[in-house]
Amino acid sequence: MSIDHRLAEWWLTNLETSARFDAPWVADAVAWLVEASGRPGGSGPQRVLDVGCGAGGAACAFAEAVAPGVVVGFDRDPRLLAIARRRAADAGIAGHVLGWSCAAVDALPVEPGSADVVWAAGVVHHLPDQQAAIGALAALLRPGGRLVLVEGGLPVRCLPFDIGLGRVGLESRLDEARSRWFADMRGELRGPPLPYGWPEALRRAGLVDVQARSFLAEAPPPLDDIGRQVAERHLRSALTELDDRLAPDDRDTVARLLDPDDAAYIGRRDDLMVTAVRTLNVGTARSGPAHRRRSPSPSVQ
Repeated sequence: MSIDHRLAEWWLTNLETSARFDAPWVADAVAWLVEASGRPGGSGPQRVLDVGCGAGGAACAFAEAVAPGVVVGFDRDPRLLAIARRRAADAGIAGHVLGWSCAAVDALPVEPGSADVVWAAGVVHHLPDQQAAIGALAALLRPGGRLVLVEGGLPVRCLPFDIGLGRVGLESRLDEARSRWFADMRGELRGPPLPYGWPEALRRAGLVDVQARSFLAEAPPPLDDIGRQVAERHLRSALTELDDRLAPDDRDTVARLLDPDDAAYIGRRDDLMVTAVRTLNVGTARSGPAHRRRSPSPSVQ
């Protein structure tokens, strides 16, 4: 098996693990959105688009919450769509997902003005022109529809301040190194800057009633299998992504924490707690004449 293939398998497994870890807060967020998006007469959103659906966690949560409404999941990676399909089938909700479409954010097979909710989690910050992307997603909304950007929040933390190994405060230095990695990633995209927050970006896209709400993702001690996998992935990504952004002694410390043969291996600790804060930035399309919807429905795969 090639190194690239092993990395791809590791990445796909990590995304599926993340979907399982995120499931509780996603369910809470979806319930809040569905309640807040209710129409006169009590009906909630009827058509939801999960853009960049990954392993399908949010799409499946929406499918359970808006039935008999429909959900469409989009991702540019067909391997992730296969995982999402299996997740929906295992949950017995495949019939509430209209389909899964292999499509990029800038080439969605969706009619403008046709969606009640557009959910985009961790997607826009990977695009060169973030403001233009937000405008394009906002254009998919019917009057009164809501665009949800899951961006910002607080990063994953899993270690005590003093782990009894290396210099204290390792997590803070990991955060700082990840911030530099993110800045470098954005620089490589060569897109225009976004020198304001996500709520302002939603307003500049013409949306109103903009608000933000955060949700806690956590795995309390002692960690279950999912929590431990998330903690290990969090540290392993420091070695695979941060490169020379970490000081050599911190790289050595992280390597020891990940080595099952080392006495410092995190799998032997029962004092770890994984926490992160996920922020929903929500804007609403202005009310006005209803958009005329053409047929047929957007194609899905």
